[in-house]
Amino acid sequence: MAWMKRSLGKDGAKAGRLRRNLFLAGLGLTAAACATIDSTPDAPSVTASDRGVAAKQHPQILQEFGGAVQGPAATYVNTIGQKVATAAGLPGQCTFTVVNSDVVNAFAVPGCYIYITRGLLAIMNTEDELASVLGHEVGHVTADHSARRQNTAMASQLGALLVGVLSGSGQIAQAAGQLGQMYSLNYSRDQEFQADDLGVRYISKVGYNPYAAADMLNALGTNDALTTKISGRGTADPTPAWARTHPLSADRVVRAKTKAQAAGAVPGQPPEIGKPYLDAIRGLMFGDDPEQGFIMGHTFAHPKLKIAFDAPEGYVMQNSPSAIIVAGAGGKAQFQGGKMPAEGLDAYTAAALKQIIGEAPAQIGQRQSTTTNGLETVIAPSLVQNSSGQLLNVVVYAYKVKESVYSFVTLSAASAAQPFTAMTRSFRALSDAEAAKLKARQIELVTVGPKDTAETISRRMAFDDFKLDRFLAINGRAADTPLKAGEVVKIVSYAK
Repeated sequence: MAWMKRSLGKDGAKAGRLRRNLFLAGLGLTAAACATIDSTPDAPSVTASDRGVAAKQHPQILQEFGGAVQGPAATYVNTIGQKVATAAGLPGQCTFTVVNSDVVNAFAVPGCYIYITRGLLAIMNTEDELASVLGHEVGHVTADHSARRQNTAMASQLGALLVGVLSGSGQIAQAAGQLGQMYSLNYSRDQEFQADDLGVRYISKVGYNPYAAADMLNALGTNDALTTKISGRGTADPTPAWARTHPLSADRVVRAKTKAQAAGAVPGQPPEIGKPYLDAIRGLMFGDDPEQGFIMGHTFAHPKLKIAFDAPEGYVMQNSPSAIIVAGAGGKAQFQGGKMPAEGLDAYTAAALKQIIGEAPAQIGQRQSTTTNGLETVIAPSLVQNSSGQLLNVVVYAYKVKESVYSFVTLSAASAAQPFTAMTRSFRALSDAEAAKLKARQIELVTVGPKDTAETISRRMAFDDFKLDRFLAINGRAADTPLKAGEVVKIVSYAK
C-alpha cells in the first residue's frame, strides 16, 4: 500500500470507481486471464481510436499497479513482445509494459496495451516462455474476445465488497461476484484455449519452441500450489476444471503439449533461450515493494509508514498500491490510509461509514473513542441489510498516527462471530529498528558448483520458510531433478 491521498468527496468517489474497476479486473485474472481489444485473426488491426483511449488509461493503470518497471527487463519484454506482435500481423500496434506488482499476472486493455507483472517474470526461465505468455495475450487481441467479454462481470466475492467500499454506491452485494462468474463460464474457457492455440502459432512462426507454452503453464500451476501451501489454505479445490472461468493449469499443460506435437515440434528443439532471459531479469525486485509494504505470513508491515497489523489465521491478504484486502471464510476487510482531515478522526469515521452504507437499510451504532496500542482510535459499527435480506456487520476502525489516518472496513455476517477483532486490535506503529529490518528482495543469479545441490543453494534464499520449495518454483524444477555444474539458476537475495 503506497501513501494515499484519497478524499471522501466527489473526487474520491470517482477515484474509487476507477480503482474498483481496475482492481477487480486484476483480482478476477489469474495469470494469462485477460481483457482484450476488438480485432480478428484474419485481419488484425488496432484503430487510432483504440490507441488513443488506451494511451489515456495507461497512466491510471500504472498508478493502480505500482508504476512501470524500468531497466533491462522492461526493454527485453518490449523487444520480444514486438516480435510476437509482428508474427500476429500487428507490427508496431502494441505496447508492452512491465508493471510493479508481484502478483503473477498478465493482461491487455483495449488499444493493445499489454501488461505483464514482475511477479510473472520472476517465475519464468526462458525467452520462449516469455514469448508464449505475450503470444497468448496477442492471441486474445486477434481473436476479438473483448467484444464478448467487455460487459461480463468478473468480480469475485472479495470484489463484491469493494463495490460497496470503494465506489460510494452503497451496494453491499454479497453475491455479485458469483453471478458474474457464472455468466462468463459459457465462453471464457474456450477463449483461453483459443488464445493458447494462437500463442503457440505465433511463437512457432518466429522460431521459439512451442513446448515453452506447456512449460509456462506448468510453472503457473507450480507457483499456485506453492502459494496455497505457504498461505495454509489447503490443497483441495472442489471446483472441477470445466466449471472454472480459467481452466486448471494441468489441463492446459496437456493440451499445450498436444498442440505443440501436432505442429510438428520436438521437445528441446530448438533449445529454449535461457541465459539471455535470466540476464535480463537479474536484479529485478522480487516480492513486495517497500513502497507498498510487506506481507510476511499473516503480518502486513510498512517500513516507510512504520505501521503493521496481523490478519486472522487462514485469511489471505492482497496488497495493492491503494489498499490491502483481507479475505477468508468468515468475512472480508479492507485497509487503507491517507492524510488526517481537518475535521478530525471522529468526523472521518462517520463520513466513511455513511459513504459505505449509502441508501442500504442500516442500523448505525454508537461510535466509540478508545486507544489501540497507544494510538487514538474511533470505531463506527453498523448493522446493514443487503439486497438479499442478509444482515451484515459493517464496521469502520480508524486510527490516528501523527498526521495520518489509517482505517479498516470490515464486513461479516451478523449471525456469526466477528472474525476481525484481533486484527483491528493488532494495528500498531513500528519503531525505527523494526522498520529497518524490512528490506526489499531481488532476483540474483548463481552458477552451480560441482558440489552444489538444490538443497544447499536454496539455503541462500532470503526467506525464513519454504526455502527449497521457493527455489524449485522460481527455477521451474522438480525436486528429483539434479543440478548440473556450470548451469545458472535463480535465487532471491536481499537488495543491497
